[in-house]
Amino acid sequence: MKTNSKLTESIERFRRVFWEKKPDGRPPVGVVNTDVYLPIKYLRRPFMRDYVTPDDVRPDAVMSDYEFAFAHRPISCDDWMPFTAPWRAIPWLEAWCGCPVKFSTGSLAPEQIPDNLQSLRDEWFSCLRQQTEQLVAGLPADCWVSPTILRGPSDVLAALRGLDNFYCDLHDNPQAVERAAGRVNQLLMRALDQHFSIVKPKMGGYGHIFGYWAPGPTIAIQEDAMGMCAPEHYRDIFQRYNADIVRHLGAHVLFHLHSTGCRHWRDVLDVPGLAGVEITIEANGPSLPELLPMLREILERSRLMLFVDHRGEELPAVLPHLPREGLYIAVPETFLRSEREFSSFVRRYLG
Repeated sequence: MKTNSKLTESIERFRRVFWEKKPDGRPPVGVVNTDVYLPIKYLRRPFMRDYVTPDDVRPDAVMSDYEFAFAHRPISCDDWMPFTAPWRAIPWLEAWCGCPVKFSTGSLAPEQIPDNLQSLRDEWFSCLRQQTEQLVAGLPADCWVSPTILRGPSDVLAALRGLDNFYCDLHDNPQAVERAAGRVNQLLMRALDQHFSIVKPKMGGYGHIFGYWAPGPTIAIQEDAMGMCAPEHYRDIFQRYNADIVRHLGAHVLFHLHSTGCRHWRDVLDVPGLAGVEITIEANGPSLPELLPMLREILERSRLMLFVDHRGEELPAVLPHLPREGLYIAVPETFLRSEREFSSFVRRYLG
């Protein structure tokens, strides 16, 4: 468990260096157990059926994020903020829209359905509320309740239609895609409103599954299906709906990108009022030195959460060339294995 003084120190670092972009002090640095992004591992026992229902999402069947990832961390002096969220293995919006939730070894996935949107499966929306209420009621002292993974319209439509059909729809009938995206975006806003009607500020702000603290309601928009598209598909159809989310939720909305599919990053930065972007660095994408011009421009224009899931050995080559203001860095536990290694890294490259 993190002490109150350590939490206060990290919160102040997020507030001043990341959110307010003040020049004094180092940027926050989080150390991540990357298994937290494989929430199928939270199952307490093997799942014996092909499909998951809301009745299966129970504390006796599934561990919480906090129970799984924060009880025995090797590092506690970092800035990674403990969180818990409704079980992120469930594709919540897709299930709400009618996709059956299929179980396979290692993951849960939404199964394609014939139509873009069937009748809403409101039992999943009710389950999401119940999960959130239970987490709030049993919240540990050093933990925040984060929104779960709520994918954006392009990802939900890609699940509903299947990726091949979705990409053909973008070419053959973009007007229909745009109408369906608007409907999904309304559901996303309803889910966010439900979350923040239940979850209130703690220590002056909110937590998120990317391990950060924000002074107001926060979410990281996710449109991963756009990583395979030309930037104009994002700009012409989905950018406006992301802007609606920013207007609806406020000044602390981020956008999640992968280094393997981020050609539309400048169009993302053009979303009015967007607080910044989170970029997950992949092993099979460009190197950090190759990404340096993009990372610098993002920090000059906005804020950057850099999750170095891979290529951590390249960090020393780029950190001296990145502005500190508006930066947050997250690295795996396999990169910094102890508090001694963490302190040495911070002192050498960010001190």
